Amino acid sequence: MNSSAPSLACYPEGRALLGLSGGRDSVAMLHLLLTAGHRNLVLCHLNHSLRGRESDEDAAFVRSLAEKHGLTCEIAKANVKAIAKNKKLSIEAAARHARHVFFKRMSRKHATNNLLLAHHADDQAETILGNVLRGCGLEGLAAMGLVTELDNGLCLIRPLLRVRRAEIDAYVQAKGIAYREDSTNATAAHRRNRLRREALPLLSEIAGRDVVPLLNRLGAIAERDESFLNEAANFWFESCREGHMLTKLNSLRELDAAILSRVIAAWLREHLKLSGIGFEEIWLVSSLLHAERPAKLNLPGGHFARRKGGRLWVE
Repeated sequence: MNSSAPSLACYPEGRALLGLSGGRDSVAMLHLLLTAGHRNLVLCHLNHSLRGRESDEDAAFVRSLAEKHGLTCEIAKANVKAIAKNKKLSIEAAARHARHVFFKRMSRKHATNNLLLAHHADDQAETILGNVLRGCGLEGLAAMGLVTELDNGLCLIRPLLRVRRAEIDAYVQAKGIAYREDSTNATAAHRRNRLRREALPLLSEIAGRDVVPLLNRLGAIAERDESFLNEAANFWFESCREGHMLTKLNSLRELDAAILSRVIAAWLREHLKLSGIGFEEIWLVSSLLHAERPAKLNLPGGHFARRKGGRLWVE
């Protein structure tokens, strides 16, 4: 197996936060960055309080790495189970929420929006397959980008996104790099573990070839097409927006559903910041464009979408 150093696809200028779990992937990325001469890093670790002593030992390991390499280190703790209960989220979603809150706080403290994450090509394939099982659209197929800008200002950068897990394994083994092993990765209790350990190998067996590159190619095509459609939708959204209302309903009615649905989504989700807006809500609001349909409908959160005088608005 080739144990040469995996190639880093991208790296930002200036200071960057590095999300460091202590696991193989993030530790390997740290070593690759340091080897490439990137030292303006802030190591950021959030203890999710999910694995007791093991979680505490992960945090201690990250702190020791920072001390070894003379890097700034930020470690915090979150009660993810309590967050999941209070916000009615899954453990995975609550953990992601807690991390983003932590990373945003660190970005303000250290005056950088750049956050390096160690997702790789096999992670991408698992994400795409998981999104398919949720009935996603193009956005879900696109999954993770090399660079993703979040609404909260964070810029997620994934230098290893085109690197295979096997390449990282070989590099870590060849260099004798120590890392922490998350015991939950071996359990079948988490859907993502089953996708990695069961579904992808089975699909590769059925296809007679490794499906990870195929899923990554699907993601790249979806990302390209999603970007084009969003640009077109943004043009129409700005053309038909008047304050918080949508106007020019005759023009909107003529749009292809692929563009119109994105115009409505941009209006409701991004402009009006409404929560709970999914495929069905977007389809229902699109139906308001037609005079023969009811001029008012319910939306989540006690909101109403209305049509009158050639305009749509939410109240």
